[in-house]
Amino acid sequence: MRRPMILASLLLALQSHAQPAPLRLSDLGDAVPARQQEFFPAPSFELVHSGGCGVMEGVASASDGSVYFTEITRSVGCSDAAGVQGGRIWVVPPGGKPRIFLEPSNMAAGLAIDAQDRLVTAEGADYGGRRVSITDLHSGSYRVVAYFHESRQFNAPNDVAIDRAGRIYFSDLRLFGPETLEQRINAVYRLDPARNRRQGPVAAHTHPRRQREDERRRTVARRAHAACRPVRSRHQRARRAGHARPRPRGHGRSGSLSARRRRPTGASRVLLDLEKAGCVDGMITDVEGNVYLALPSAPSGPGIYVMTPNGELAARLPLPNRESPVNLGFGRGPEAGTLYVATVGVGNIYRLRAGKAGLAPTR
Repeated sequence: MRRPMILASLLLALQSHAQPAPLRLSDLGDAVPARQQEFFPAPSFELVHSGGCGVMEGVASASDGSVYFTEITRSVGCSDAAGVQGGRIWVVPPGGKPRIFLEPSNMAAGLAIDAQDRLVTAEGADYGGRRVSITDLHSGSYRVVAYFHESRQFNAPNDVAIDRAGRIYFSDLRLFGPETLEQRINAVYRLDPARNRRQGPVAAHTHPRRQREDERRRTVARRAHAACRPVRSRHQRARRAGHARPRPRGHGRSGSLSARRRRPTGASRVLLDLEKAGCVDGMITDVEGNVYLALPSAPSGPGIYVMTPNGELAARLPLPNRESPVNLGFGRGPEAGTLYVATVGVGNIYRLRAGKAGLAPTR
């Protein structure tokens, strides 16, 4: 009898520490969340940029309030007799209009900017760089900081985020492009600052997922780009993957991964169970730790969904014309309460005032 009693005691102990069942995407319903006005008191979308051939992505803000975003000019649809375009990075100066910051951009997708105004760029595939680079916005200096993992080139870095310790997290997966797939997994990698002196090596990677043919439009990043897919997040009170975010706009495959929150102790838990009902693309946090999800696909409709750190739905906001958001980011400084949103299809960039301020990077 002793062994069954021990097993029963262990079972009761595990149950007493078991986490409550996470909120499921299919259970969100259509009702307006109780805290809606707290997060979006008077939502009014302003169109910042529209047009172009490519997919808009990678929203990031610098210390002077300038907002950067990428345009991914896919070779299928954006090339002509003169050849393939190499992507663009746009900038919106404070009080100004969008202008091209960099062209070609090596098919830049995800962006993040640290407290020193260094632009970290995930350069994707489809005739792109397939690497992660850092550009100093003050001096213009450019360095490649991640190119290989285990002596094989990345498939297509897609989304990028920086935590409080200055560590860079980026997702790697392939959604389109003719290049050979060298990495056999879709994964999120971490690059530590101490390793930045040497080009290419990655200190660690997390949440690898074996890549089968039917999984090539899935990722495990914080914020990503180019296809609708589930996203896992490492919650370090830092910004896009998100993201995490690859997808052939609006026609990606949804899956059964879940959005996850990484606690400071290193343990993770499910923040939102995506089931097979939808997917998450870009993700950001505000100063209170609430997570803003760009859901281009969900049973209750596409939009911006706000989750509390405890996994409760706090707010939900549809976009004009029910457009599908794929990326989002807060401004900085006086614009810390301004939310920028990139949508799929027509490739619009919107902004609106939010009820919370975005989390700024720390030095």
